[in-house]
Amino acid sequence: MNKYELAGDELLERHDVKVMTVRASMSGVAYIEDRIISAPKPIKPLHFAIFAHEVGHIANGHVKLRWKEELEAWSFAIAQFKVFGFRIPKEVKQRMNHSLSFALAKALNRNMKVIPAELRRYKRYLSPITYIYGDGHREQKWHADWSKCQQ
Repeated sequence: MNKYELAGDELLERHDVKVMTVRASMSGVAYIEDRIISAPKPIKPLHFAIFAHEVGHIANGHVKLRWKEELEAWSFAIAQFKVFGFRIPKEVKQRMNHSLSFALAKALNRNMKVIPAELRRYKRYLSPITYIYGDGHREQKWHADWSKCQQ
């Protein structure tokens, strides 16, 4: 086992979480009530970040606002890099920026009126998209722009 796998095992034990499925994709899901996650095996920094993010959902429990739940899960994941003495690579920061800009875009598209201070920095990763519907009306929505997150 490498250091990320050992840290992942420690997180599972510390927070009483079980792994339901080891995912091949770089995505995850947490089932808070059941205390189980599906996530990639934490063998590299990005894998560990996604793994820790899912554990963070369970450690933090339900949070009323979805964007806030995502923000707190990412904060938990980044904190774990510090707890275990791991360097936070650029790819992990980019993934977090994209994930949180996506959460902001969803909130704005669902009529969030004021961007909370915690999310303001992620607005720079958004791009507007105009949808043109069959009846001719247009609607502008926000989109999390991966290319902006990589800059």
